[in-house]
Amino acid sequence: MSEATQATVTPVEVHQIHDWLEGNQILLVDVRETSEYEIEHISGALLLPMSSFDPETFPQVPGKKVVLHCAVGKRSEAAGKMLLKEGHTDVAHMVGGLVAWKAAGFATEIQIAPHSEPEAPVFLCPPPGEVLRKEYLEPLGIAPADLAARIGVLEGTIKDVLSGNRPIGVELSLRLARYFSTASDFWVHLQVEHDLERTRHSVGDQIRRDIQPRTSLG
Repeated sequence: MSEATQATVTPVEVHQIHDWLEGNQILLVDVRETSEYEIEHISGALLLPMSSFDPETFPQVPGKKVVLHCAVGKRSEAAGKMLLKEGHTDVAHMVGGLVAWKAAGFATEIQIAPHSEPEAPVFLCPPPGEVLRKEYLEPLGIAPADLAARIGVLEGTIKDVLSGNRPIGVELSLRLARYFSTASDFWVHLQVEHDLERTRHSVGDQIRRDIQPRTSLG
């Protein structure tokens, strides 16, 4: 087995990445899609969307470590594995992605919407169907019917996932992971992160008001 296939994508916490970025020691690469980047991004991050990610032409910056990031850390890890397969070494990605970055209190650049538009919540975790379509099916030229046949599910199942009308469960996650050579839990984790974020927006405040943590009850 070659050194590249033995290597793993190095997970790095946001505090370390923040220090590196402040010291101009790294090239931070955002692998989310352009629409996500335009809503909110880390200042100084280079945008290289997964939908057009090409390991063969990935930039090499002498003297700087390259760190990948996305919304929650799943796509950046997948992109890192693509780089390793292409022979790149010392590949790192941000644990928890932009969600962890913001949770740590670090700044982002936010596109300001026109005042005439109603304020709407900003979602950082796209539905898995959107990731499947933009980062796998469209770049690879695979039709939903073809994917369904290759992974042994009904075409309607894939169409429902792409439209957001069907969540990705464990079995479908395994089938997609086998076909696209991702981690076995990659797709189901995308679903969980998406569901958690939407639920926090819809009922998170109410839950915080109604429920007191056990440790605070004495």
